[in-house]
Amino acid sequence: MLLPDSFTFTQQNLQDYKDCAYRFYLREILNLEWPAVESEPIREQEALMQLGTSFHLLCQQYFSGIPAEVLTAQISQDELAEWWQNFLKLDLHPAEGDFSVEKLNSVPFAGCRLTAKIDLLLKSDGKLVIYDWKTSQHQPKRQSLLARMQSKVYPLVISNLTKNKALAPESIEMIYWYPAFPQSPVKFTYSSTQKDTDQTELELLVAEIAAKDKEAFRKTENLKSCSFCRYRSLCDRGKEAGLSDMENDLPDSDDAFNFDFDAI
Repeated sequence: MLLPDSFTFTQQNLQDYKDCAYRFYLREILNLEWPAVESEPIREQEALMQLGTSFHLLCQQYFSGIPAEVLTAQISQDELAEWWQNFLKLDLHPAEGDFSVEKLNSVPFAGCRLTAKIDLLLKSDGKLVIYDWKTSQHQPKRQSLLARMQSKVYPLVISNLTKNKALAPESIEMIYWYPAFPQSPVKFTYSSTQKDTDQTELELLVAEIAAKDKEAFRKTENLKSCSFCRYRSLCDRGKEAGLSDMENDLPDSDDAFNFDFDAI
């Protein structure tokens, strides 16, 4: 097995594997950094990344108890200010002990560990609500979003936490909320059937990855996705990044530039 004994699976590296097994190999096994941008124009990409980071930080500070008006006064960017006002309209005021913010949750899984960093986990009316802030300029189709690894990993990890073992999966809800599209969140309620399906799928996926040797991590045949991969020049699949306004054409698109906000 090429994976180290301490390897941790996340929605991001599982999605990498689904998109391109070779990308998983380069990033997770070789730990190879490759200095290529994922999307053009570069300044727009960098600005959106910074905007997303700032929004996540504002939310984290808000739930830590810093008054909203204090945070509002610190915002100088018009787009971020608009996002922030949209967030405040959610009127989220959970009591202490009824929520966690940017918390890393981890469970034993198929001989490894499965981890999810949740933007906001909220106890509400006997339910656990998983919020994920999506700071994209594009909102993907619902089915595309629900098919991604994040929609499988996050509720499964929360359901499998020791403290939640007695909780019915139907008591878990996940909400993808876009500050740029505040009126159209993507919501779904978990279920026992979905949990069993996801558990089986992910166990098989982890076993498949663990059993591979170097040669078995093959490059994707979907060349379109290579335009937005930082390893494309290494793989001789182009040097120029795809244009950001083209990315909506990609199947299974997540957020605008496929940023890993688990790392924020």
